[in-house]
Amino acid sequence: MSATAHLTRRGALLAAAVLALLFASSTPAHAASYGWPLKPFHRQHAVRGFFGDPRILGNDEADGTFHFGIDISAPNGTAVYATLDGVASIHPLHRDTVIVSGAGGVSHEYWHVVPAITPGEHVTAYRTIVGRVEAPWGHVHFSERLGSVYVNPLRPGALEPYRDRTRPAVTHITFEHDGTAAGDRVSGSVDLVAQAEDATPLPPPKPWNDVPVTPAFVEWRVVAPRATASAGAWHVAADFRGALPTVAFTSVYARWTRQNHPDQRRRFGRYRFVLARGFDTRALPNGTYRLVVRVADTRGNTSSASRTFTVANGV
Repeated sequence: MSATAHLTRRGALLAAAVLALLFASSTPAHAASYGWPLKPFHRQHAVRGFFGDPRILGNDEADGTFHFGIDISAPNGTAVYATLDGVASIHPLHRDTVIVSGAGGVSHEYWHVVPAITPGEHVTAYRTIVGRVEAPWGHVHFSERLGSVYVNPLRPGALEPYRDRTRPAVTHITFEHDGTAAGDRVSGSVDLVAQAEDATPLPPPKPWNDVPVTPAFVEWRVVAPRATASAGAWHVAADFRGALPTVAFTSVYARWTRQNHPDQRRRFGRYRFVLARGFDTRALPNGTYRLVVRVADTRGNTSSASRTFTVANGV
């Protein structure tokens, strides 16, 4: 989606400063918090789709994109309110999307709604109904932008209240060649892949009540088991805590990744993260190592897992 058409110089500088803070720290910067777009505004609602979740056309990961907002469950026809004071418009390419542009280049977007505003209308947060959830979606996709950059509404200090006591998990770690498992005895170049998932803090209505969502952060390192001093540095594989990645989808998600389709034969999401493509095992002496993967959500809940592997070059 295109950036806001006309940013004031002051607004552009403010957005740039906020974005700089988002990227400068492993913990995203706090911004002015706001309530939920559904009543009650100051009570947490069920979210069935997370920021950064894969969105794939068919089964071709080459057509995948990152989910640029969150999906908040709500019955069709539910009133959706502005969460920002500003000027409302309707997306020129998506007539079921209302955009509210506020001060400083900040905008909030409400997708999958039947608009209840007229373009150019001034709206007031928590008073103006911008639309109603359009059938058959059963949710409103809510996005926040700073200038032209989508940011995670579930980061600390943004959409509130939001509490998350769930803990993301690493479910599989594999060594692969173009999506095919290579076993634990490796040589030459090999792809490092981890499958991980998180759970929603509040269960959405069926059939979305037990769907997995993506962790907000994935990192990895290689460790020699009997010599912790030789542990490698941590490498970031995916980071959705602040802003949407600007890298290619296939550099984050590996082959055989899929999104949630619980209403279609209960096909749940499978989130396979690329830790490293073409990892050169020849950079390591032959021997036994551990590949450690750590995942986290936006509230700092973390977990890790590891897999032992043997480097055997020229053996």
